[in-house]
Amino acid sequence: MSDTSPIAVFGAGGKTGGEILRQAIRRSVAVRAFEHVLPPPSARIEGIEYIECDVLNDAFADNLEGCRAIISALGIPLNPSTVIQPPPLYTEGTRKLILAMRETAIRRIAVISAAFVEPQPSIPAWFELTAKPVLHNILQEMRAMEKTLERETELDWTAARPGWLLEAPYTGEAVISDERLAEGCLRCRHADLAAGLLEFICENTWVRAKPAIGRPEQNRFEDITALKDELGIA
Repeated sequence: MSDTSPIAVFGAGGKTGGEILRQAIRRSVAVRAFEHVLPPPSARIEGIEYIECDVLNDAFADNLEGCRAIISALGIPLNPSTVIQPPPLYTEGTRKLILAMRETAIRRIAVISAAFVEPQPSIPAWFELTAKPVLHNILQEMRAMEKTLERETELDWTAARPGWLLEAPYTGEAVISDERLAEGCLRCRHADLAAGLLEFICENTWVRAKPAIGRPEQNRFEDITALKDELGIA
């Protein structure tokens, strides 16, 4: 498949997915955006091909024809119902992507997992004690997704493991390390994660690997008050 062939981006309507689209356009990388609900024409990014797709219920292999790779930015919103019983976007959704890849002979995929699927020695103890219990069921889904990819010997996969995601401008200063976050890198900006995912696919790096992505941030973004506000913890 040519390097000019499009990359299929699933979950393109999310925070990281939207950043992937914007950065792809700036880099002249062709993408095909798959969204559960299509944005109105006025909200679409010029130069992007949009496809409406419910990954869990639709057949979409035909829409992947001509694509060279997949980036899955599928994610689950944090609210009481999804925290208690998350929909199987990471497990069943990834399984559906893999099946479609087999039909279309696509070998390359990058997905979003999380650094916190395993212990992270560099992060504060209060985060381990406060946030991880809240996210337990979602993290279990992510662990299972990673195991599914590991069993796929014919696929070139990457499971990106960002830190605690932050909605803030792109920096280009993210630290990428093998499986565990670097010291002092609790958080990861959506925009920096998007840049990493595009790099992994376009430069074919971190294949069959789990790169952790984060960067040091100001205390106001990393303290327990910020955590409680963003997770809705009283």
